Amino acid sequence: MIKKFLVAQSREEALNAKRSHDKSVFYAGGTEINRLKSTVQAEVAIDLSKLGLNKIEEKGDELIIGSMATLQTIATSSAVPSWLKEAALFCGSFTRRNMATIGGNFALMHGRSYIGPVLLASRATLLIATISDKGKYFEDEVPVREYHEHIANYQGVLILGFRIRKSGRFVGTLRFAVSSQNRAAVTVGFGAEKDSSKVRVYAAVYSVGMLRLKETENKIEKGEITTEEGLAKSVAAEVTVKSDYTGSGEYKRYIAGEGVAMLYGEFLKGGRR
Repeated sequence: MIKKFLVAQSREEALNAKRSHDKSVFYAGGTEINRLKSTVQAEVAIDLSKLGLNKIEEKGDELIIGSMATLQTIATSSAVPSWLKEAALFCGSFTRRNMATIGGNFALMHGRSYIGPVLLASRATLLIATISDKGKYFEDEVPVREYHEHIANYQGVLILGFRIRKSGRFVGTLRFAVSSQNRAAVTVGFGAEKDSSKVRVYAAVYSVGMLRLKETENKIEKGEITTEEGLAKSVAAEVTVKSDYTGSGEYKRYIAGEGVAMLYGEFLKGGRR
């Protein structure tokens, strides 16, 4: 349970508090903290609401989304691309969408993430802040894939936001669940440049986690996959699955393959998510 609630007045203060308190966590929407079966268990909450990280700003063809922007804000913003709006609306509860933040949902990298697969597929960059062992504050910008691949190295950093390119790249996402209120068995994200370069294929699989399907990506870029059927087979063969209450492993392989294939079909037709 939460025994201490701290309200950070600056980014430096938030990072110092995180370092100074064991069993502490940054508090954004709070939807995952100490929830039943949640991986986020803490005794000290560090509130980030005073840090001004809830803004959505357009800068030319780029969009800067603060980590504290809620899923509801993202879903209703005219500046946000459709593929990210769709991912935000995967959260079926209006109340939860008004609490859950893009930074919090992305940071966990779990198999039930709403926006993780599509942000990774988009090749967005992550804006972060940290404090060195000598107490020096600094900010940095890293590809979202780096966070996913080396998440252990980013424990304790403060996610400030995301830089997203709004056009010039196909990005799409699909979610497969019994209903919008149920846990998704699989959520997929697919992204590629118009010339089929820089392909990204990700799948959030319940009870497994966030997966990057590199073999499938390479086959598309090399021209070894050119059809939806071929892509579905490649994804089904590569994705890691486990049977649980959301569905059998065989079912998850099938829907992951079909989901990415559907997005690939839109890409081949010149669609834009």
